Amino acid sequence: MFDNALLYRAHSPVPGPDEMTGLIQEHLFRSCAPIEAKRVGWSTVCGDVLAYSMQSQYLILRFRRQERLLPASAVKELVEERAAEMEKASGSPLRRAEKKLLKEQIYEELLPTALKRTGHFLVAIDTKRSWILVDTASRKKAEEALDLLRMTLGSLKVTPLATRHRATGLMTRWLSTPSERADGWALGESCQLESPSGNEGVIKAAEVDLDSEEILQHLEGGRICSALAITRTGQLALQLQDDLALKKIQYDDALLEQGEPGDDEASKFDVDAHIHIPALVAVAEELITLLGGEEIPVLEDAPEKPAQAPEAA
Repeated sequence: MFDNALLYRAHSPVPGPDEMTGLIQEHLFRSCAPIEAKRVGWSTVCGDVLAYSMQSQYLILRFRRQERLLPASAVKELVEERAAEMEKASGSPLRRAEKKLLKEQIYEELLPTALKRTGHFLVAIDTKRSWILVDTASRKKAEEALDLLRMTLGSLKVTPLATRHRATGLMTRWLSTPSERADGWALGESCQLESPSGNEGVIKAAEVDLDSEEILQHLEGGRICSALAITRTGQLALQLQDDLALKKIQYDDALLEQGEPGDDEASKFDVDAHIHIPALVAVAEELITLLGGEEIPVLEDAPEKPAQAPEAA
């Protein structure tokens, strides 16, 4: 649960669990039809619960997506074969518009037989902080979930969570100067270093001593840290990204031992949720404080982004 977390600020109110459950009923997940490339929707969080309420503060939803796997290379190969046959039969090359139409026809022909891949992840709404946490490392997939949430609610103003100071500055200071590291925090064993211009390539270091002379030399050469493995003692370890994404989250064993093992899937989910989500939110809030606090954008008094159906929703 929450191996990754992308953080967003909600600028619109979110309904309670009962109302949310009713709204979700209109956007439940179903499998792709033969002619659909992708389908998204909501599914049960645990048991038959669609909107899981916790501690009168968190509302947890489960986003599910399915896509058909149709490699572009396979389509291209068949297009070239068919085009060659058509050109041989007609004695003249196909025009660009004809090739485009042929590609669309072959895509539609192959789509119903393509294999399907289904995935899902959680979306946790902190109603007190007006935060939305999405359990994925992919911004694209997170936006799909937010689009579905927006469509479910009718409208929703959401922005990526931002801080007054850039994460790269904090990570670079922690990496270069041990005395700058906040109490209760420690470095892990991986980082990513980039040049300020972005023109000198990226150095990715894994399973290394981040206090080593080699890392320090790169920093003294002007590189900045754009991703850093850090640990909050007694809570969790994660990799902080320059866009505030929290990746590769691992919860401390001592924290996990606080929960009683559940007898069934629903009980296990309940225990995990009560441990993982509050701990993650607390660590995220501490990081935001270290970065100068949250910077909440002033939104123009323009109409909210219209609720549009995600592709094939």
